[in-house]
Amino acid sequence: MATSESTTKRAVGRPRDPALEARIKDAALNVLAEHGFSGLTLDRVCAAAKIPKATFYRRWDTPRHLVSEAFNERFEYGLLHDTGDVAADLRTFARVLVELYTDDLLGRCLLFIVTESKVQPDVAPLFTGAQGQRRRHNVSTLEQALETQGLRPSLPAQTILNVLNGVAFNMYAAGQRVPLETFDTLIDVLLKSLSKADPPST
Repeated sequence: MATSESTTKRAVGRPRDPALEARIKDAALNVLAEHGFSGLTLDRVCAAAKIPKATFYRRWDTPRHLVSEAFNERFEYGLLHDTGDVAADLRTFARVLVELYTDDLLGRCLLFIVTESKVQPDVAPLFTGAQGQRRRHNVSTLEQALETQGLRPSLPAQTILNVLNGVAFNMYAAGQRVPLETFDTLIDVLLKSLSKADPPST
């Protein structure tokens, strides 16, 4: 799965340092969470990560490219997996959504991303590519799982996923923590619209 649409810059012959890059990405997310995009400056990111600017520029073009890569990598956790039990898989998926949205750092970053994407045209493209790939993966996975298990939804797979995602995000944005039991009930209701596909005619 892709992270950001930007191309990171690497010095030729210089080995990657995963621990250093993880520290820089954490620093960028913390700066975004505290200051928003208007305060996401190179000086702040480098100071938070305790690195010189040269170290930054060997890897990224701008702090926005860095923070989009860092955020998109974290959100790759929010993927639906097919284990052969649609209800169980959706419950796991819902729990992952709750964990992502209620994560203090990611949740604050997400609110800045959502709000500032509306007023800063260059912000949204940094995140929509990876978001679209996650959405296509999840929809395709659910559609295939339903077909494999012989289930016929009255709602499209994308709508089912949108309902779960919308509840998780809206409750978080409203400052309310969603009880996991709420998702269990919601999934049961959504899946009541599913019935076994008609057997093939002989």
